[in-house]
Amino acid sequence: MADPSEHRATPLPCCVEAPASYLPKARYALRMLLLPLGLEPRWVERAALAGGGLYYGTQPGGLPESVLALRLHPATAAYFDGATPYDPARVRWIDWDGERWPVLFGEPGRGEADLVASALFWLSGWQEVTTRERDPHGRFPHQASLQARLGTTLRPAVDACREVLAGRLAALGLPLHRRTWGTAAWACCPTHDVDYLRKWRKGMVYREVVEYPLRNLRRVVPAARARRFGRFVRDWLRPGDVYRQAFERMQHEVEQRGGTATFFLKTAAHGPNDVFYDPGDPYLRRRIAALEAAGFEVGLHPSYHAHTHPFYLEEERARLAAVTARAPVSVRQHFLRYEAPTTPRLQHAAGFRIDSTLGFAEHEGFRHATCLPFQLFDSIANRPLDVWEMPLALMESALFNRRALTPEAARQATETVLATCRRFGGAAVMLWHNVLWDELDHPGWGAHFVETLEAAVAAGAHLASLRAALSAWLGEEV
Repeated sequence: MADPSEHRATPLPCCVEAPASYLPKARYALRMLLLPLGLEPRWVERAALAGGGLYYGTQPGGLPESVLALRLHPATAAYFDGATPYDPARVRWIDWDGERWPVLFGEPGRGEADLVASALFWLSGWQEVTTRERDPHGRFPHQASLQARLGTTLRPAVDACREVLAGRLAALGLPLHRRTWGTAAWACCPTHDVDYLRKWRKGMVYREVVEYPLRNLRRVVPAARARRFGRFVRDWLRPGDVYRQAFERMQHEVEQRGGTATFFLKTAAHGPNDVFYDPGDPYLRRRIAALEAAGFEVGLHPSYHAHTHPFYLEEERARLAAVTARAPVSVRQHFLRYEAPTTPRLQHAAGFRIDSTLGFAEHEGFRHATCLPFQLFDSIANRPLDVWEMPLALMESALFNRRALTPEAARQATETVLATCRRFGGAAVMLWHNVLWDELDHPGWGAHFVETLEAAVAAGAHLASLRAALSAWLGEEV
């Protein structure tokens, strides 16, 4: 980890004058914008800005020239008192680094864009609170997002707002000391959801022996069915299990490149979308010991219903803690099921410090419009939670299954995500399941994983687990 003194934030006098209900929201968003720049807000009254600082409120006039004054329009604060879905017609666009970026609030008809309120909308998940559309698994779908409508899924608007703010602060002579990931300017965090310990379970064998060749569920010609059956037999009879081999090889590939990763393991099953495996299984305990000995992180991958169940998260975390050397601090909900504010409240109550659920299940990109860590926000309690989000930017099944990309198209999509995270000094959090190198059902997925690691390392990324990466970025142990 980097020397904590390198990440010691510079206090910045900040005055926020806003309605009482909007004040905690504004302070949260402003802190999340400033923290990556090495600045920590010191909340003061207006009179204390005589020596300089930042003002955000409805009366920005009459302040010293050494103060960066940001205007809050009363209609903006009023919007966050309601539950009205955002109207895309309200979007205004600003120029930064040769591109146009969306900013969602500002004075109607004139005046500058409101960078703070825009960041608040995205980071707090406000669109998911006000938009009730969900997919069959209860997830907020990409197609319902404002990013999809604006065409900005791969362009993190919060990070662009921060850069605009940074430019204005630098123009006032304020020193910026951007947070880094140890000695690297950006990070790549490989993560792995272990949904199964074996491929050839009874149901899978039945599929290959009955459903595919006899019932023809794949709707293919007889020759294709015969080829599939032959490949199944060879795979079934060969020594070892492809999912276990992937479990082990994923660690090896990351280790070979000097990095670590986070493995999310299950400890319970409460429905048909869960496949149970015993956390006390001798094989799994050996794998956990090997991971922890190599400095890798073991986190919890909860059961399907745990994202809203009041007891499942605590019970399942306790079961994992019983077989690990360190109690898990990282969690990713199964199927990326997440319902705010219930899910983050339960995570906090269970003792988690890091979540990495907030990505789109069907598309790569930035669900909360950022590639940097941020604290989760409880919109009902109107306060941030002590849980940091390491936002999920890419999942291999979204590329290959949901979007049906070719290997080359998947590589290009991945390169775009990596380049964006590098551009903004963020973390490219990526998810691969332990189905890699299963060429029968997931051809090319293993190659995609290795190619992505190679590209990240070649571009200077800090290759690390979620816990190690966030600890390096914050300058303190998480």
